[in-house]
Order: sequence, then C-alpha cells, then structure tokens
Amino acid sequence: MEKESENSILDTMVAILIAVVVVIGALASWRASVIDDAAGDADYAGQRSAVFSVRAQALNSLNAYESYGNYVSYARNSKLASLLEEDLKDAPEDQQALLTEQMKVANDLADADNDLFETKYLNRDGSYSVQRQLGVMMADAARANDLDYETQFAEADKGRARTRNMLLSVLILSIATVFYALVESVEGRTRIFMVGIGSLIAIAGIVMAAMVWFGAW
Repeated sequence: MEKESENSILDTMVAILIAVVVVIGALASWRASVIDDAAGDADYAGQRSAVFSVRAQALNSLNAYESYGNYVSYARNSKLASLLEEDLKDAPEDQQALLTEQMKVANDLADADNDLFETKYLNRDGSYSVQRQLGVMMADAARANDLDYETQFAEADKGRARTRNMLLSVLILSIATVFYALVESVEGRTRIFMVGIGSLIAIAGIVMAAMVWFGAW
C-alpha cells in the first residue's frame, strides 16, 4: 500500500514535470519563431540597404566624375586661353584677329564649363577632389537611406544562429519528456533514476532556452 502511494506521488510529480517542460518547450518554440521573423526582417532590410548602397555608389560616381570631366574641360580651356593670350603679345598683326577670336572662344568655353562643376571641391593648388565630392554625396545618401547593409546582414546571421540554438533547447526538452514517459515502463529505483536523468536534461534545456531568450547566447 505504501509502495503504491509512493508510486502515485511519483506519477503525479512526473505528470507535473512533463506539463512544465511541455509549456516551456512551447514558449521556446514561440520565441524561436519570433527571433526567426526578426532575422528575416533584418535580412530583407540588409538587401534593401545593399541595393540603396550600390545605387548610390553608381549614381554618385557618375555625377562626381561628370563634374570632374567638366572641371578638366574648364582647366584645359582656361589654359588654352592663357597660352593664346601669351601668343597674342608677340603675334604678327595679321594673326592677332584670329588669335583674339580663338582666345575669346576658349574663355567662353571655360566660363560655360565653370558652371558645370562644384567649385567647393577645388583644392588650394587648383586641382579637383573627386574623392571629397564622393564622400559628401555618400554621406547625403546615408542620411536619406540606410546604407549599412553589413550590420543588417550580421544581425540576420545572429538571429538565425539564435533560432537554431533555441530549437536545440526545444529538442533537449523533448528528450527530457521521453525519460519522464519511460518512468511508467520501469519499476523500483530505476523510476527515480529516470526522473533524475530527465530532470537534469530538462534543466539543461531550460538554461539554454533562457540564455538564448535573453541574448546571452
């Protein structure tokens, strides 16, 4: 009678343990789903950021080097006008009209090109800083859109790793329930042994799930 009472208490305890482990496993599965959804969102955000980044780099490079080309044309025409002006001083009288006209055309072209590039990117030595213009353009693009795709992809990878770890904890908890279920099929001290092994496995699964849940793993 006493043995039956002990078995009844043990059976009740095992049933409670199974219920607790099942509930915790369900919560862990739900949390894994939430983490996986967040990882998917981060992956999508990373793809968008990568598209924005590539597009910004392509368009900004095109615009910056177009400006640089206009600067080169301006510098060439300005230099040509200066050389013609020098030649004009020593030119024969019959060539002065032609040189004057050529100098005027060169100056007009230089003035037209001067409006087609950003003078704020000129260096003190008169050269043009394409890299500085590209840097400013990319900074403006980063303010308009998130271009940090590497961080987004890293967050997605981290989320997928956490999902795998959380699902592993669910698997460990399910193994614990197997040991609890085997209690019914054994007798004597083996029942206590099964409960002990199942409880150790359940604790390991719970600790793992908690670490993943709170971001420690």
